[in-house]
Amino acid sequence: MNAGRQVTCASVSGGDPGAEVQLRYVDVGERQVTFTFGPTSFSNEFGVPRFDIGSADAAPPPPELATGTRGLTVSFQGASGFNPDLSPSYVGPSVLVSENSGPVREAAVTNDTGRRLSWRLMLAGPVCPTVTTNTYVWGKSPRAQVTLTFGQRAWITAEHGATYVGAPILSPVLVTGLGFTPRSTVTLRIAGELVDTGESDEDGRIEKGIFVPRLQPGFYELSVTDGSGRRATYRLMVTDEL
Repeated sequence: MNAGRQVTCASVSGGDPGAEVQLRYVDVGERQVTFTFGPTSFSNEFGVPRFDIGSADAAPPPPELATGTRGLTVSFQGASGFNPDLSPSYVGPSVLVSENSGPVREAAVTNDTGRRLSWRLMLAGPVCPTVTTNTYVWGKSPRAQVTLTFGQRAWITAEHGATYVGAPILSPVLVTGLGFTPRSTVTLRIAGELVDTGESDEDGRIEKGIFVPRLQPGFYELSVTDGSGRRATYRLMVTDEL
């Protein structure tokens, strides 16, 4: 590959311009970045927020990522990481660094003012995102997701009652995702051990509740594989017993 090769990705826009949401989670994987939103007291108009994704090459990357990387901006309208009372709805880090060696290197918040939220993604190599959206309900709270994948067809995320501090063993976890073969049996594993099976719907979407098995505290790979071999993973943090 030519080291000087420049790749320009087409801008991508979508979502509902009238939606108002609060950022809850940002998940960064080897080839995936997912933004998960919940409802806000600011408005009853919930949905996938308006988003615009484009090149950020004009902005200089941080020094540690200045070689061989390029940037994307991900901007949301009607979204914030702060509730209307200024308490945080998103309590994760403002800079997330991938634990893997894939194209996604870093995600960092760059703006959160006036119900407009922006993140910068730093990528290694000439890759462009595939952008998909998803919705589900956690308990009684609706969720809306915007996911960027890079050379990966399927993706998953997992939500539980203590997402930021880790899932206690025996606790329920809701696994959701897209991009699987439609109406295919899917197998869910944690650390390579079978946890449960399910089925994707006609759109290749999965939504499956599982329980965390008895494991030592630490990080484990949660994986979902369909009948065609298509596979997606999530880095699940497990803590002590409930």
